[in-house]
Amino acid sequence: MAEYAFRGTPSILGFCSGAVAGLVVITPACGFVTSTGAVIIGVAAGLIPYLACWKLKSAAGYDDALDTFGVHAVGGTLGALLTGFLASAAANPNLTADPAKANGLAKLVTDGGLWVAQLKAIGITLCMAIVGTTIIAYLVRAIVGLRVPAEVEVSGLDLVEHGEEGYHTAGQL
Repeated sequence: MAEYAFRGTPSILGFCSGAVAGLVVITPACGFVTSTGAVIIGVAAGLIPYLACWKLKSAAGYDDALDTFGVHAVGGTLGALLTGFLASAAANPNLTADPAKANGLAKLVTDGGLWVAQLKAIGITLCMAIVGTTIIAYLVRAIVGLRVPAEVEVSGLDLVEHGEEGYHTAGQL
């Protein structure tokens, strides 16, 4: 719907990416939010990752053919943050304010500080992901390289690697 609203036409890739983004964004919150919270998360999941894939990717100029960063990194971060704001004892009785049953998470929910804890967790997760990805990228670059030769990229990886074209344009059908 976001793609249709902003660009005037929907696509299969947009549909699939939107479905995955919805799952990614709700996952951190799935056992902790009410149906109202889930609807709020659903609307945010339909807009924020889409805008990241459309605007952020073009503004930053990074190479992401399947929009994995916009869907998973932006969507996952959004889901973790929204969990901090929308987690509710009404959705999960383990988050009760009853002192006899309260745990650390329940105290954060009842005191309204869960979003701060979620921000800390997001920061730690981002640091680990960036450091881990950097190490892996340097290892891959040293062993096999990160890019294919320019002529292979122009010809198309699907054709060169698999002997078939993955995407057909209207003129080729």
